[in-house]
Amino acid sequence: MLKRSVVVRLRDTVGAIDEAREFLERPDFDFFESNVMVQRAVERCIEIVSEASRHIPAELTDQYPDIPWQEMRAIGTVMRHEYQRVEDHVIWRTATKSFDPLRPIILELIASLEQE
Repeated sequence: MLKRSVVVRLRDTVGAIDEAREFLERPDFDFFESNVMVQRAVERCIEIVSEASRHIPAELTDQYPDIPWQEMRAIGTVMRHEYQRVEDHVIWRTATKSFDPLRPIILELIASLEQE
């Protein structure tokens, strides 16, 4: 059951990354900053990635020390509880820069778990 739960969370992560990319159809900061609906949608995607990352066991995340797992887990808490502190450029940077290297790693984790 635990393996299935982790795979579901990993799939949720890939889905949220893909949705954020779709919401950012025009990948420029001015578009993002001027469109509150896109901002909120991307924020939600980041929250999903953050929450899902909390359920990935250390034995998996330890295999990828270059991924900022702790920061990924923490950003969701900040967004929920200290939302006024989160600036647009942080959300933008997360969705446009941090998600790209994360996606193939998540897919690799899914594949390895499904082979077990």
